Amino acid sequence: MSKSAIVIGGGITGLTLGWALQRAGRSVTVLEKNAQAGGAIRTIKRDGYLAEAGPNSLLVNSVVLDNFFRGLGLGPQMQKPTEAAKNRYILHEGEFCATPSGPMSALNTPLFSLSAKLRLLGDLFQSKPDRLREESLARFVERHFGPEVLEYAVNPFVGGIYAGNPGKLSAQHAFPMLAEAENEAGSVIRGMIKRRKAKRARGETFKSYSLSFKDGLQELPDTLARKLGAALKLSADIQSVEPTDAGWSVTWQDAEGAAHTETAADLYLTVPAHALGKLALPSDVSDALEPLSLIEYPPVASVALGFDRQQIEHPLDGFGGLIPEVEKRKALGVLFSSTLFAGRAPEGKALLTVFVGGARQPELAEKPAEEIQAIALREVNHLLGVTGDPEFTEVTVWPKAIPQYNVGYGDFLETMSAAEARFPGLHLLGNYRGGISVGQCIVNGAAAVEPLG
Repeated sequence: MSKSAIVIGGGITGLTLGWALQRAGRSVTVLEKNAQAGGAIRTIKRDGYLAEAGPNSLLVNSVVLDNFFRGLGLGPQMQKPTEAAKNRYILHEGEFCATPSGPMSALNTPLFSLSAKLRLLGDLFQSKPDRLREESLARFVERHFGPEVLEYAVNPFVGGIYAGNPGKLSAQHAFPMLAEAENEAGSVIRGMIKRRKAKRARGETFKSYSLSFKDGLQELPDTLARKLGAALKLSADIQSVEPTDAGWSVTWQDAEGAAHTETAADLYLTVPAHALGKLALPSDVSDALEPLSLIEYPPVASVALGFDRQQIEHPLDGFGGLIPEVEKRKALGVLFSSTLFAGRAPEGKALLTVFVGGARQPELAEKPAEEIQAIALREVNHLLGVTGDPEFTEVTVWPKAIPQYNVGYGDFLETMSAAEARFPGLHLLGNYRGGISVGQCIVNGAAAVEPLG
């Protein structure tokens, strides 16, 4: 007889995990406190615009993920970026500059001085360090590539991915591929080349791509929710969680106030780390997990702005633009959303998405919504030559947006492993463990049952 399971948290990790458990023939209940599943994945459709309140795309970096979406029946809805979105920009001395797309454009880019380009090539001649130790991403990058690459490549990239601070993020935990490349070859560049050759030798030729769906990213959690059917309980208010001889007992109230109790062999907690302390867990479990409350989650505001195309001077011929901290702006970056994917704005209109706050300027994301919108408007006016008022606006604030894998993050991993070893049947999953991306959450959620593939 298969073991039963209870999943607390109906974000993308919990939904994927629940579906994987179902497919494995196990009885499962997924409990979500909100009236809608999907966590931060939320699509807004209004007045002909389609905007994302959370993630705007996901990276498909393996055939396994590609097959996962097709296996869900989402193949016809899958949407790759438009050809016009191939350019990516970084702000340099107040102007958006196209990022290098290859070795020749890297040599000619105005993003870096000649000395910085030579310093970058110097990485090729680095040898393995005598002692490997955890260090910040900023220190790692400066050591290999110099300060200009940190300021005008890594800093804006980190702002776009983590909304984070490279001076605090752990190179080993936030970007393990860099540390692994150094460990293999001393030089990051040579290590990456070596890894690429090894993948080709294994026949791994999959080319990564960005993905959304015709009706927005919310199609993904909505589809998983339909697959789960009655196993997904929305508006579930957890009243108590208790260990039993057979596993775990969870009592919750539904939207009508009726109480339900269920017992299962396995209990999966997929809520954010900062929400673990709010669950009605036994005191010894809460105490064991309390250190995880120290994982940093900076606030981020996402501001969607719709304009008549003629109001925008910039050609919007790309994915969007990232903004280095050294440029002293009040935005982390701007996505050209209606260029990125088709169907995001009515004919003759354009949709932009501006990100404000993060670890760089958390206080900006804590301002009232109208002030955040005003900041975003000033930024696009200055950066893209936008004039006049938008005809569409949507401000979404995530008070605790993205977990930061900062230096010392290994201590949190030890806390998680120790808790799971101490309390049989308890499992901790979410984007605070094993990768922050939507794709990695899917892989991790499925792999908790059996590896995707």
